[in-house]
Amino acid sequence: MIQILKPIVSLLMFLTVLFFISTILTITTSSPFWLSTVFSLACASLAAWFTWILVSGEKANTIVAVIGGALILGGLFFVIGFLGPMAISKDTDQGPMIGIFIAAPLGVIVGAIGGYVYASRQQERA
Repeated sequence: MIQILKPIVSLLMFLTVLFFISTILTITTSSPFWLSTVFSLACASLAAWFTWILVSGEKANTIVAVIGGALILGGLFFVIGFLGPMAISKDTDQGPMIGIFIAAPLGVIVGAIGGYVYASRQQERA
């Protein structure tokens, strides 16, 4: 079962973080398209790699766990906060702002703390 979950969950995290980073960079910066694309792909690849490690149960480095957790939960919170209000109430203009200004920063902070706790518990077991 784990062998089936690893590629599916990793791909979903890759796509979620790719959408999260590319949308945030498009909204907040005026950087060239190629630079935003390269940075988004790098962050999404890191999140997919950490998800692969997390699902397989391998030991993760503390820095990778913190960054990966921040990207994964930040991306999930952003997608839920950005698309959720649009799905629930179609006539709200300010709905996606919840994802950008509240949910994504909260998800990044909670994910970084969760990644640190995960890595420190793995080090205690070893």
